[in-house]
Amino acid sequence: MSRRLVRWLLLPLACLLALVWLAPALSLRFALPALAKRSGGLIEVSGAAPALPFGASAAHVRVARAGHELALDEFRAVLLPSGPRVDARIANGTLLARGQGLSFRSGFVRAQGVDLESLATVLSIPLSLRGVADGIWRFGPASSVEGSVSRGALSVQGGTKLEVPFAQLVLSAAREPSQPGWDVRWLDIQGPPLSGSATGRLGADGSLDLRIDVRELEEPVLSLFSLLQLPTGPLPLALGLQGTLAAPRLVARDATPEPVTR
Repeated sequence: MSRRLVRWLLLPLACLLALVWLAPALSLRFALPALAKRSGGLIEVSGAAPALPFGASAAHVRVARAGHELALDEFRAVLLPSGPRVDARIANGTLLARGQGLSFRSGFVRAQGVDLESLATVLSIPLSLRGVADGIWRFGPASSVEGSVSRGALSVQGGTKLEVPFAQLVLSAAREPSQPGWDVRWLDIQGPPLSGSATGRLGADGSLDLRIDVRELEEPVLSLFSLLQLPTGPLPLALGLQGTLAAPRLVARDATPEPVTR
């Protein structure tokens, strides 16, 4: 076989391989913004480039939808032998998503130092919770969420809107394949002005059914509880959290648990 024939065969193959390698970066730069525009959203990408072994990276990705905006820096999405991996920086926080296999039907998403308000564009259910989140969501046939939110506040409804600030909120929840909703194994809010723990159910539609035991209640939440005709003592208080994730509602429970003796 002559050298000319070898070159003639290798040149199209090299061009094809180059095009395949560039495809993720070209899709990120041109295809995704076009798809977002058709669906009423906006995606702006700057600094798009191929990423090894096979994927794309971008210096900055801006996603906007329904008045909310998400800014991703140092974005990188690659396909590894174990499955896809996505890394991004959100302000002072980071996101990492890993999938098993090409389907991405199972894997995990890890957040470190991420402001929850910045995720409004990608959450299907509005949150009444704000703060800085650290945690991990494992998804698949069985799913779980474990993490904490610091320096935040929870907005609840009780005839009027009430915002309860907290120092830290810790959550552990799980969903079994046979269950549409989530089992909230443990939810703890550490104040002041309010501290307490809760267990219960979170529905697949965002509905809430939690039992709360309040162990600390101080001003200004104490006065707001009185205005909402909620019990203010003696501690611990037995309350319920109902409504939805978008509009949670505090209610009084029938019975107050006995104080824990040491």
